[in-house]
Amino acid sequence: MRKFFQFYSNRINILSIVIVSISFIIILSFFQIQILDYQEIKNKVNKIAFKSQKIKGNRGAILDRNNKQLSLTINKYDFWVNTNKSFDKTKIIDIFSKNFNKPDSIYIKLLNKKSNYVKIEKNILFTDCKKIIDNLQTINGLNIEKKNKRFYPYNNLACQTIGYVDLEGSGKSGIEKSLNTILSGDTTMIKLKKGAKGKFHKGYHHLEMDIDGKDITLTIDIEIQNILQEELKNAVNMTHAESANGIIIDPSTGDILAIASIPDFNPNNYYNYNLNSYKNRTISDSYEPGSTLKIIPLISSMKYNYDIENKKYFCENGSYNLTHINKLNDHEAHDSLSIKDIFIHSSNIGISKIVNEMNRKDIYQLCLNFGFGTKTGLPFKSESGGKLRSLPNWSKTSKTYISIGQEIGVTNVQLALAYSAIANGGFLLKPHIIKSINNNHKNIYSRKVTPIRQVFNSSLSDTILNILKDVVDNGTAKNLNLNGYNVGGKTGTAQKFINREYSSQKFISSFASIFPIDSPEFVIIISIDSPIYGKHWSNESAVPVSKNIINRLIIMDKEYNPMKNQKLLLQKNNSKHNIKRDSITVPIFEKKNSPTMPDLIGKTLRNALYTANLSGVRLEPLGLSGKIVWQSIKPGKKIEKNSNCKVKLSL
Repeated sequence: MRKFFQFYSNRINILSIVIVSISFIIILSFFQIQILDYQEIKNKVNKIAFKSQKIKGNRGAILDRNNKQLSLTINKYDFWVNTNKSFDKTKIIDIFSKNFNKPDSIYIKLLNKKSNYVKIEKNILFTDCKKIIDNLQTINGLNIEKKNKRFYPYNNLACQTIGYVDLEGSGKSGIEKSLNTILSGDTTMIKLKKGAKGKFHKGYHHLEMDIDGKDITLTIDIEIQNILQEELKNAVNMTHAESANGIIIDPSTGDILAIASIPDFNPNNYYNYNLNSYKNRTISDSYEPGSTLKIIPLISSMKYNYDIENKKYFCENGSYNLTHINKLNDHEAHDSLSIKDIFIHSSNIGISKIVNEMNRKDIYQLCLNFGFGTKTGLPFKSESGGKLRSLPNWSKTSKTYISIGQEIGVTNVQLALAYSAIANGGFLLKPHIIKSINNNHKNIYSRKVTPIRQVFNSSLSDTILNILKDVVDNGTAKNLNLNGYNVGGKTGTAQKFINREYSSQKFISSFASIFPIDSPEFVIIISIDSPIYGKHWSNESAVPVSKNIINRLIIMDKEYNPMKNQKLLLQKNNSKHNIKRDSITVPIFEKKNSPTMPDLIGKTLRNALYTANLSGVRLEPLGLSGKIVWQSIKPGKKIEKNSNCKVKLSL
């Protein structure tokens, strides 16, 4: 009996061991499934139910000071088919030919190509392909690629300032380049969840971070920019010049209202232009300014209490040997002139006699105080600081030649700031091209008026302004006289220094003007490089350009319409010596009625933008070429300032 129980006991033990072993294996398997393989299984499930997508924020817009869009990003679409795989050939041909009104043969030819990648339409706006996008899931083998396209509504206007982006969306010149990091949107990864119909969507996902680029508002006024750019182009055509550039600045703030260089380019198709067209000569090119720099000895003489009205200098009847090898000539022969008349008639000989009595350190220091020889700090890597030799490197004649605008290199931005100091009471201001930066409509930067230093006492300002007015009324800029509008300025005609000598045929014609002289609002600097001989004098080339610009600025009045028979914006001040900036008589004006939406149907985009801007409307173009066939706000409807209106263009 013992043997019997022993036998079964052993079998029971063996069975128990087997059961325990099997249980252990089962438990281990469950552990493997539930614990060890959990992450792998989770990953497989996620791959089925979720997918990741890289998204990039939209590039910020660039706007003018009145919030008119100068550079914006629009969405465009490419459609493509892999012809080596199965696709709905008939359906694709049918929907594309109907949508784009093209013959079937075009798409048949494309789809017969033996290629892995056949692009059948590209750079299409959403409004032009919405039907195709809506039916995309039902068309086998049709693929879509969405991309951002940079668009410049005003084409060439302010092109060197704005710049352009390459095909990858990276800024390559102008503000687009220098502030590329600020404008560029960030890139992040998001998860897409598969919905009930098998389509992935991001509806459940909330993107916490703001990935869009920031909007940049410039100090540029696009209407004033248009005036400047058109008149510079006209000047180049009329004088057969190599190039021309100019700047219009607000002397009370340092805001650059317009800045241009001709030749220019269209950033919408930048690749069609040579590098010369991208150059903003106003900030990148320094030149010998000639007589526009004669403000240096004039201000110096006033600072040291010279009697500018009565003290006279013999001007040698137009020809003078400065040294035994250096000769000065005047374009007109003069006997004896006062300091004031020397400046008005731009006598080189007279200037040399004045500075001969001055310490060269004072001339040098005044040049430094005006900022010559130093970059202004504008956000452009191409900016030049000009050329001003250190005092130990001056020759015995340097103070004379610098005082007549030779042996020194200045940019027109620097010159504009110098004349702005004259206009604002003696303060050199920091120039501004950026008015503000906004992130999702929240301001994160606003420019502040920044005086760098006071160059001279404000008591001198009115006297200098009065002398500049006399240059226009009675001196070398008589062509600018506007018969009732008070303008001041200084001409400059400088020989170009080529191959280590001054050319007798190549000149730079310049003019610096302040308007209105009684209460300055604009400082305008114009330079024309190598106008045809005979048109090389400033009064024959640069002065007429300035006159046209000022006339158009007078006409372009944005807030008021002068009453009938009201012809003068400013009353002519008959006083010769006591012009006060607060003494002008303000004319009576009549306010405009509430703005209404203009009729844009049939207009080109550029003409529509101009018309809309006059009414304070911002356009959102649905198309880039052709004429407007539809507008979202009906013509004649009352609108608020900065209202947005969508417009559709069609060929």
